Amino acid sequence: MEAVKEIDARGLDHAGKEALIFPRIEALQPGESLKIVLEFNPVPLVYMLKARDGFEVKCDSEGPDRWVLNVKRTVPEDELRGQFKSMLKDLKDGQSQEAKERARELLQSVDATTLGIMEQELIREGVSHEEIRKSLCDIHLEVMKDSLVSKRTEVAAPHPVHTLMEEHKVILSTLNELDGLVKRLRGAGSFEEMGEDREKLKDVSHHLIEAESHHQREEDVLFPRLEKHDVVEPPQIMKQDHVELRKRKQALYQAAHNPQTPDFPEFKKTVIESGEYLASELASHIFKEDNILYQIALQVLSPEEWEEVKKACDRIGYCCFTPQDVEGEKVEKTEAKIEVLDLRTIMPFERHDLIFEKWDALKPGDTLKIINDHDPKPLHYQFEAEYKGQYEWEYIQKGPRDWVVEIKRV
Repeated sequence: MEAVKEIDARGLDHAGKEALIFPRIEALQPGESLKIVLEFNPVPLVYMLKARDGFEVKCDSEGPDRWVLNVKRTVPEDELRGQFKSMLKDLKDGQSQEAKERARELLQSVDATTLGIMEQELIREGVSHEEIRKSLCDIHLEVMKDSLVSKRTEVAAPHPVHTLMEEHKVILSTLNELDGLVKRLRGAGSFEEMGEDREKLKDVSHHLIEAESHHQREEDVLFPRLEKHDVVEPPQIMKQDHVELRKRKQALYQAAHNPQTPDFPEFKKTVIESGEYLASELASHIFKEDNILYQIALQVLSPEEWEEVKKACDRIGYCCFTPQDVEGEKVEKTEAKIEVLDLRTIMPFERHDLIFEKWDALKPGDTLKIINDHDPKPLHYQFEAEYKGQYEWEYIQKGPRDWVVEIKRV
């Protein structure tokens, strides 16, 4: 049974909170958890801990005057890798309910980046792409779906990931339409009984084929840059998906547009098989890219690399359905301003919301200058997690009494 300890840091000043909290966190053993009770939202502390290896962090209770943070020391990586290999063997031998439950428990402690790295290491040790894909993907998505979405980093236009994810939304809408067509086709006995659905099927299949430039931008631009950062296996798994998805899309397109129409039973069989596969597998593929692969990319690629990715994507071109904001919003050139925020006289529980109220009001080029009575390092972790590539952080003064930092929106 998991060991859980609890401390109450309410009412202590900043130094007192640090003196109580951090030694207790460092003393945690693998598998042990510490509940920390605070009187305000501890989100900077959350990001600070998440940026470190070896901790799992979540909020058990949220305000208004009592916040409970649950910090768990996770299992060391070498031990975790051994558990992964054992889990894969159990799943390969037969997906018993017991094996699935163990897989769920293990996967609940793993974020998108850790999972990608773990898969990569296992493949290098001889585990096949296909074995990981078949054994883990469905269970992982079932367990982690809500968690992955809640932790997902969002970026604005014209960032390449924003464009790819917006295209995914259009493709998912097309898949929903395809799913409806396939369900209605099951009840049809002839081309005549399909009515307007036959023309709709042509449009849907054409739309899916039109996504080819989307895959090309991933395979020719994004994936190679991930591989330069030694993120090799996750893109390879996605490319394997692309191969099979292309086959199914082509089969659907040929069936829908063939002028020499085969007999209806053959047409129906092809459309249902290809349509059901695409509606399920392409949707799953999109979820994995949005919530795992792209999230890894956002963590490892630099702002300069993203500029190169954007230019290369522009050269390849976009889909007929790509949103028109890929060029991004034009920002009027105005004189940059510096917003000064002195936190020293403000109650600690009021500071966090005020910081982001000021930050949200800034335009690109503007700077938020914060004066604080302690090092705002946890806040830096939050900016790195939520605004990576969108800010510049510079210490102007580092103590001993006052700390001054400038955060520029870029």
